Amino acid sequence: MFRMHRCIRFCQAPVVFAALAGIAFSSTIAASVLNLAVAEELALASDPGVQSVQAKRLALDEMSVAAEQLPDPLLKLGLANLPMDTFNLGQEAMTQVQVGLVQKFPRGKSRSLQSEQIELKSQGLDEFSHDQELQILLAVREQFLEVLKQRHLASINEEAIMAFSDVADITQDYYATGRVHQQTVLQAAVELAKVEDRATRIAQDEEQARSRLAIWIGDAAYGDLDSDWPRFNFQTSADVVKDNLYKHPRIQALQKNISAAETGVELARQKYKPEFALDVTYGGRAGYNPNGSPRTDLLTMMVVMDVPLFHKNRQDRVVAAQVAESSAAMFSRDDLLRRMRSEVDFNISTYQRQQERISLFENSLLPDAEFSSEASFEAYQSSIEDLTSLLRTRITEFDLQLEHVRLQAEVRKTLARLLYLEGE
Repeated sequence: MFRMHRCIRFCQAPVVFAALAGIAFSSTIAASVLNLAVAEELALASDPGVQSVQAKRLALDEMSVAAEQLPDPLLKLGLANLPMDTFNLGQEAMTQVQVGLVQKFPRGKSRSLQSEQIELKSQGLDEFSHDQELQILLAVREQFLEVLKQRHLASINEEAIMAFSDVADITQDYYATGRVHQQTVLQAAVELAKVEDRATRIAQDEEQARSRLAIWIGDAAYGDLDSDWPRFNFQTSADVVKDNLYKHPRIQALQKNISAAETGVELARQKYKPEFALDVTYGGRAGYNPNGSPRTDLLTMMVVMDVPLFHKNRQDRVVAAQVAESSAAMFSRDDLLRRMRSEVDFNISTYQRQQERISLFENSLLPDAEFSSEASFEAYQSSIEDLTSLLRTRITEFDLQLEHVRLQAEVRKTLARLLYLEGE
């Protein structure tokens, strides 16, 4: 689906961008809730950064065609050997009215190499644009998950407010009958206030997350979100991802720059070859020969070439500079590969540990905490345990639920980063 969308955007006229944005936004409104797939479409259809890169790529494509053409010919107009005493065109036999054309021919394969170099840079921009799209998808996924996390945290915190409100009410009733002291009532009220304060902090975090999401999808970020956690399909091992990093658009963009730099080295070597120019001049003569016949017009043809003899501080230096630029591009690619391989290992290990934690939460911590909380509540109602024990178990239960939500969000963010490294 992503590949198809990318082809549509880059192969059609700019009007398609606005159309896609309008269609995606309309579908969002029609569905009344925003899911991740629609958010991704909105972000890709309206991002000006990608459109800017594509415009630059189109400019390079045009320049590539122009670079392969011969230079425009030069037109010569003038007078040759005009007598200064009379300025009479027919007085001297050598006087000519000249009209000529000069056509230059660049050195060696300079034209084709320059065109090839520009085309490689254009392909590099295309890969860079593809990488920008992947980065946009990653950013939208992370911010969408952050908003969704805050929504789930708010839902759990609402349950916590209700639970601590019930405890505070029961404690107030017990205080009225003399079963507990006033300190116990205050303790229950403080815990309720802490949970209510957490609700404010969660709301603030959600507003900030929505504002960051709005950078990519606009006002749609402030609508209702699909409450279900999105699913990411990542079934590849770390070794496979690292082996395929050479195909990643970010690496391919640098690889195109390397190829362009290597072409630049060959282009610089062309400067050792001479540049030719063909000069064809027609000279029209006025007047007559001594025998009374009109003077014959003259045609001059010359080949002009430069001779690059002193190349130590010119051509040699240019070639050395291009070789250094090519080496710098290769070092940049190798450094990026090293860092991306490290990111793959880091995120794979993080994902595995997060999966272990989720399993521990769902199979042990959450059920045990719920059972302990219910048992403490029943014991408190039966005056077997005090309020402190009840509050401790309730706080533990809700803290674990909140941490479980955070873990659910983080494991999906990790998968989103792995999908970026995989190039999906």
